[in-house]
Amino acid sequence: MPGTDVAFIMVGSGGVRVNPRRGGTSQIVDIGGRPFLIDCGRLAVHNMVNFGYPVENINDVLISHLHFDHVCDLSDFAILSFNNRRPKKLKVYGPEGTDRFMELGIRQAYQQDIQSRIRSGKSPASMDWDVKEINESGVVTEGDDFIISSLQTAHGGLPNFNYRFDVGNLRIVITSDTEPDDALVDFSESADLLVCECSGTKQFLETQGWGTWHMNPQSVADLASRSGAKQVVLKHLVIENFSDDADVSEKMAEEIRQDIKGEVQVGYDGLRIVFHS
Repeated sequence: MPGTDVAFIMVGSGGVRVNPRRGGTSQIVDIGGRPFLIDCGRLAVHNMVNFGYPVENINDVLISHLHFDHVCDLSDFAILSFNNRRPKKLKVYGPEGTDRFMELGIRQAYQQDIQSRIRSGKSPASMDWDVKEINESGVVTEGDDFIISSLQTAHGGLPNFNYRFDVGNLRIVITSDTEPDDALVDFSESADLLVCECSGTKQFLETQGWGTWHMNPQSVADLASRSGAKQVVLKHLVIENFSDDADVSEKMAEEIRQDIKGEVQVGYDGLRIVFHS
């Protein structure tokens, strides 16, 4: 819609293992001052606060899948925003199992902590949330000026969803960790920004038992070229933890640049891309 500014913020650009330069997978799409958090991996809370997004001001969370590296900071996010007197009820969207994770992995696991803070004057309402579990591809939620849609793809046998933000004529697609899938082409058609996992080179992924679960430079280039994506940002750069080449991610980006017309860059924590409409 005219007049709605949209910002993409890379909160964490890394993968499973600790990378001193990268937090775990996490992103924000800010639609006219309403931030949506997509995944909440290691260091997400620390980084989002540093990047200008206090946890208690984020009321919408979308989870792609329940691998720990995508949700391990979600308990910190929920408890800290409760401690900081979240003014609105949290809305959480995610695959089957999200409700159980929120209840057992946060509310019950931190029951003593929560009750202690309530006795000190914190409001139980700040610890409340609504969970909407996603069981199939389609519209997740929408507002007057946006539609958020999901696409289910394969990844390690888990329920797994990619997300698309359509704001007027603007389109941002954020992939989950995912196997290559032709359905992603239509889902990402004419994307102004495609934020895509690129866990490693084809040769590297072929040496890993989980390698077929992920995208490589060739599959990213194929997706970006066929969908007509205007700009590509790479994330989930697992290969950096296995390579001595400090430029390995930039080399993957350069490989993709050879095959597509759009801009390609390696994501980094704190990357901010703003669209004015």
